[in-house]
Amino acid sequence: MTLNKQQLDQLYRYCYVLTTDCDNAYDLLQTAVQKYLEKPIRQSAATLPYIRKIIRNQFIDDARQAKCIAFEPIENTETIALDTMTLDNILINEELANIVWSVLDAAERETMYLCSIEGYTAAEISAETNVPRGTVLSRIYRIRHKVMQVFDQQGISMGRNKVGEE
Repeated sequence: MTLNKQQLDQLYRYCYVLTTDCDNAYDLLQTAVQKYLEKPIRQSAATLPYIRKIIRNQFIDDARQAKCIAFEPIENTETIALDTMTLDNILINEELANIVWSVLDAAERETMYLCSIEGYTAAEISAETNVPRGTVLSRIYRIRHKVMQVFDQQGISMGRNKVGEE
């Protein structure tokens, strides 16, 4: 099985989402493709998901080894009101995207990428990452909350009124 440029670009974007660094993303992609090619049995129907799984596992291994993964506690009981706008319907400029990207941890960036860019459902993300569906949904909730906080800090209105405003 050979990978075409479009598939490699898609896998590179996934690596970049996890690492947030061009060089590390290339290294991660190279390691994953090398591991894939070393396997004696390959099923072409599941190539990209299988390589994404290799990428994700390698990223976790590398992060554990470097002890640089930031984990955020889930005990946040603060509730916020969200309108029906979804992340993939928000059009933002590059500077704002970089600000948003910087406030998300690796797991949230991965979830946002799979949801917004790849168009996966919560159930598909759950199956892809071996994370319970409820955890995926709570990550999406926290991502929305963080994005809305960034927008509020930047003074960007997303079509919702704050309490007391008309």
